[in-house]
Amino acid sequence: MAAAMVVTLLGSIQAEPSRKTVLPHDTCPGTGIFKLPPGSGGLRMLQTGFNDFFTVLNDGQIMTTSDLSPLVNRPVNLVVLEEASNETELHSLELYVLARQDMLTFPEETYEGEVPENSPGDTAVSGVPPIRALGGGVGGLPVRYSIISGNDDGAFRLVGNDSSGVWLVTEMPLDREKEATRKLVIQAADGRGVDRATTVVNVNVLDENDNSPVFKQPVYRFSVPPNLHSNPLRFPVVGKVEATDADGDKVAFRLITPSNAVVIVPQTGEILLTGDPLDTECEIRVEAHDVRSPSKSADISARVWLQFTSPVLIDDNHLQVLHRERRRVTRAVRPTKRIDFPESDGETEGRVVFQLEKETDRETFKIRDENPWVTVEPNGSVRVKKKWDYEELGPEKSIDFWVTITNNGNGGKFKFQMYNIVLSL
Repeated sequence: MAAAMVVTLLGSIQAEPSRKTVLPHDTCPGTGIFKLPPGSGGLRMLQTGFNDFFTVLNDGQIMTTSDLSPLVNRPVNLVVLEEASNETELHSLELYVLARQDMLTFPEETYEGEVPENSPGDTAVSGVPPIRALGGGVGGLPVRYSIISGNDDGAFRLVGNDSSGVWLVTEMPLDREKEATRKLVIQAADGRGVDRATTVVNVNVLDENDNSPVFKQPVYRFSVPPNLHSNPLRFPVVGKVEATDADGDKVAFRLITPSNAVVIVPQTGEILLTGDPLDTECEIRVEAHDVRSPSKSADISARVWLQFTSPVLIDDNHLQVLHRERRRVTRAVRPTKRIDFPESDGETEGRVVFQLEKETDRETFKIRDENPWVTVEPNGSVRVKKKWDYEELGPEKSIDFWVTITNNGNGGKFKFQMYNIVLSL
């Protein structure tokens, strides 16, 4: 433990009052205990009764020269005189030599604890045992404990008997979104204030789902050009809604009421055109919810206005708006299906995990895009393609895939359906 040197004026001599430094009694001779700041003068240690135990080197290093056991529990004052051509300066150092077994130490340098977010005051930090320093026998007085760093807002305090250790508890509810981890430095000091020791307690604030998703805007307006739905094999994106969650959770979306014209991708908020609209404009409502259990939904849903524009013909004299001819819809989208499975159901490759539902016996199924986790057979059997791994699926823990449903007995008309497999441990 280093000592600081302070300067006072004593005639033409500058003197530095000292700060206490503690040494164990078994410090080996030849151990450097303090180094004076660089100076230009010569150095010599004045006689204070301890010159047989300490000396000062020319480079300013103060070191031990013999066994310190005779000095146990005795205050030691060392004075070094620095003489330069135009001034003289005194450097003083106050030491305490303690028996090593009496010196304060903590059993652990660092403790890891946790406390749930929004817990009331007086909640004990779990994972942290009673904090008690070893040693501290100087003066026969009890050891005192205090939080010396990381508690500027007074969110924590120590409770208990100083002689048997103290517990760390909260003083107020904690907000994880404001500060997820707190680093507290706890100090133990002996009765005379001579010896001190510190330990660190890292407190992790456990997240509570106390925030609902919030849409970035309450109303969305998207204009859909007439040629966007011309390709019947694709689902063009007409717009996208967005929401954030203050807890940092992944947000998913769904249509509050089904639509014949559009569907929404739960994971991205993209709105996909799936069929011919019946009107030139329509309003849909979208709900947002976080992906966790239990889940919280947005307090206010988003309103989405879709305007389906007609083609415009331009000649030299006027603009003519062509009316959309209503076509017979030859495709449709069934509602998204969400199915929950434990991870263990996907352990065996080739296993049928569930069967797609047929509306008629003539329907056949085909997965629309290649999927690493599942395959779909024409009869609707969904098989495990690769062993499901909960850790590889990302925060949403889901397997999403589109299925094309063809009705072979109805002129080859087809439909689409999205499946959302959610895994749990």
